[in-house]
Amino acid sequence: MVLVLLALIGIFGVLFLTRLGGAYRAELQRRWPAVLFAGAAFFCLLRGLIGPAITFGSLSLLTWTLWPQIERWRQPRAAPASQDTPEDFAARRALGVGPNATPEEIRAAYRARMVQAHPDRGGSHNEAARLTAARDRLLKKKR
Repeated sequence: MVLVLLALIGIFGVLFLTRLGGAYRAELQRRWPAVLFAGAAFFCLLRGLIGPAITFGSLSLLTWTLWPQIERWRQPRAAPASQDTPEDFAARRALGVGPNATPEEIRAAYRARMVQAHPDRGGSHNEAARLTAARDRLLKKKR
């Protein structure tokens, strides 16, 4: 009798999962421990074991809510990606500052480079505009 019930439950489970949409199926697969506890609770109910059925049902609800957080904790943490884009790197290189430069250091480097690049001092308009754009970009990132 128990084998017949298990076979019926298995057939029902397969039919249920095949009729279920892809998003719901993926959610059930992602939270497999909760589904396992729910199946154990259902089996205990079929056997007339109310206490274990309540326990497994409670574990199923608890696991359903907490399992995504547990999965996030289990995944290895990736190193934080650098926020510098190629444009930021070019701006730092143009001003000659490092990635940890303060706004004061950026302004000082801009003034020092602008002395040589200013059009009134024999520099070009393009170079002065490039330095100004680099300063503005880096100071905007610091806000």
